[in-house]
Amino acid sequence: MLLGLPLAFSQVMIGTQRQPTHPAPGRFEELQLASEGLRLRAWLLRGDPQRAAAVIVHGVGDSLESWTEVADTLHRRGHTALLLDLRGHGGSEGRQMTLGGREREDDRAAISHLQQQGLAPQGLLLMGWSMGAVAVLRAAAERSDVRAVVAEAPFDTYRNSVAHHARLLYGLPRWVPLIPLSIAMAEWRAGFRADDVDAVAAARKIRAPLLAVADGADPRMPETVVRRVFDAHPGPKRFWLAPGVDHVGAILLPDYWKTVTAFLAENGV
Repeated sequence: MLLGLPLAFSQVMIGTQRQPTHPAPGRFEELQLASEGLRLRAWLLRGDPQRAAAVIVHGVGDSLESWTEVADTLHRRGHTALLLDLRGHGGSEGRQMTLGGREREDDRAAISHLQQQGLAPQGLLLMGWSMGAVAVLRAAAERSDVRAVVAEAPFDTYRNSVAHHARLLYGLPRWVPLIPLSIAMAEWRAGFRADDVDAVAAARKIRAPLLAVADGADPRMPETVVRRVFDAHPGPKRFWLAPGVDHVGAILLPDYWKTVTAFLAENGV
């Protein structure tokens, strides 16, 4: 019991779910990036070098195919757009995830590629959803080359999110010893520190403007959780509560792009 249950619950935390992959449409270049010895799949649209280059990052169980509309919309605005499959997802290598822990290094690999290829002379726009939001927030911390961050449905800290989901999905109260034991098992198996996966601490260190999006009917990362991240950021910043949508559903609303482009325009991005 002491080993079996934490092992099983840790697998829920670090196990990945892959979506089917497809060849890149003709308008995209398909890339292979390297992150901590793993090969990552990415799709690239080259844009105007006078615009910030965008890195677009999905959440748990998703892949870059879900966000081609975002890349296309940003590209029409002039941005170079890079869609990334995080480790263990889509067409990228890896068998484990760390909910934004090691995934920060995947984002850094994407940033490095854009910079090495001379595609980001005007800096970077980082966009992420759920786990991807946590990863981009952590990647943006203390960087002077990030011009703006758009984060939808980030959790506050790894430990708080695991405890919240344990109650939400399994009815387990926070004080149950199984929760910290499972986290410790996940840390050991996937090679990360849970305490490092802290979007609130990252937000305090971000110099770029932040748009934080909470989905109004999201039980997983509700408004109160997203506001902890938002409140930690010293600004400039904007908060948008997307009415009536579930987890990472804001893009379904007609006001989504109006909100995002207004945020970018008012911050000169």
